[in-house]
Amino acid sequence: MPEREGVRVESVAGGSPAARGGLTTGDRILSVSGRPVFDLLDLHFLTSRKQFRIRWTTASGDVREKTFRPGATGLGVFPEPIRVRRCRNRCIFCFVHQLPRGLRRSLYIKDEDVRLSFLHGQYVTFSDLSGEELRKILRYRLSPLYVSIHTTDLELRRRMLGNPAIADIMDVMKRLVDGGIVLHGQIVVCPGINDGVELERTLRSLLALNPGLATVAVVPVGLTSHRAGLPPLRPVNRPEAISTLRLLAGIRRSAGKNSGEPFAVAADEYYLIAGKKIPGTKVYGSFAQIENGVGLLRRFDDGARELFRRKRWKPARMGGTVVTGISPRGRVEPFLAEFSRRSGAAFDPVMVENRLMGKSVNVTGLLGGRDILAALKRRGAEGRIFIPSVTLRDAGDMFLDNLSPADVYRETGAEIRIFDPTPKGFFEAVYRNETSTI
Repeated sequence: MPEREGVRVESVAGGSPAARGGLTTGDRILSVSGRPVFDLLDLHFLTSRKQFRIRWTTASGDVREKTFRPGATGLGVFPEPIRVRRCRNRCIFCFVHQLPRGLRRSLYIKDEDVRLSFLHGQYVTFSDLSGEELRKILRYRLSPLYVSIHTTDLELRRRMLGNPAIADIMDVMKRLVDGGIVLHGQIVVCPGINDGVELERTLRSLLALNPGLATVAVVPVGLTSHRAGLPPLRPVNRPEAISTLRLLAGIRRSAGKNSGEPFAVAADEYYLIAGKKIPGTKVYGSFAQIENGVGLLRRFDDGARELFRRKRWKPARMGGTVVTGISPRGRVEPFLAEFSRRSGAAFDPVMVENRLMGKSVNVTGLLGGRDILAALKRRGAEGRIFIPSVTLRDAGDMFLDNLSPADVYRETGAEIRIFDPTPKGFFEAVYRNETSTI
């Protein structure tokens, strides 16, 4: 976490306790009730009391101090964003190291920040967690946190993370679990390195931390075509995927449901590689690892089933072309066929090959704008074009390669609709136009 004391005020709500107390944009909050403030988490937790005293400096350098009693309305201060702590590991499987040139600049930032893990569910390795940071996690009860484990063998983990100085992950997690922090873990499986017997040993050692370590997601390594100069790795094959799914089922039986969650769960990609049926909802519990690609297909199937329970459908105004990656085609094609039948309009998928990252990367969320545009032009897309929101950054205005939906519109002349990539989200884009339109 940043060592510089103080958080800059980015804006102040008009008429708020902060505004009435004299805090303005550009001021720097130094401490709350004598406790130093280093980031927005300090500010949030220290100002959550009924009464507190803030010490700050103004833009002109004056030091001021005042007691606040904000009540239910809150203080009304909007602090500067977190200054992200960068990752110093060189993981052999790091996806950032495999990115091509010319993408959005933010994609090349490697973060290792427990605050982002708490706020946004991003995975951290705890590779250089300081004692003060650990005490801060426990003091503020930053829970749940998401941890990249990969292996519990210290020397192997040091090799995989490319960092010979990391602490023993089991010691760190035990201190956090003993302090009441809930953890969710992930293991990125690299064949021949941390799979098979080593994966089983790791998972069984992690059982000792359950239910504090509530879930562990097992994810196959993702490899792009841009690995020149990086350690040699290969993708998970079908026999390995089948063996891993069998192992995880046994681990879940051993763990039971101490936390109310299935302990060891596989990313959807394992089932696709293995050619196995996606399991039922019970295997995913509360879907705590869905952002890690665990249970997305089950959610899609359940959402489609619920949508198609509708008995009455009004005709859609017009059909269109729906952008998707190669991986989910087994779901998207039959879904759109049934949707077309019920709506009375033709919705055709266009399967986009990922030339930006390489053919082995076939999920929808990693498609570039140029690949999408090229596929649409080859297809001669007509009517409306539906693009899933996962292909864009959070603001919804930019693909990975800096193209925008507006660029696609200019090149095709078709109406562009961005939709949440769920059956319900697609239905709303077609009928109620609740998502953004160009």
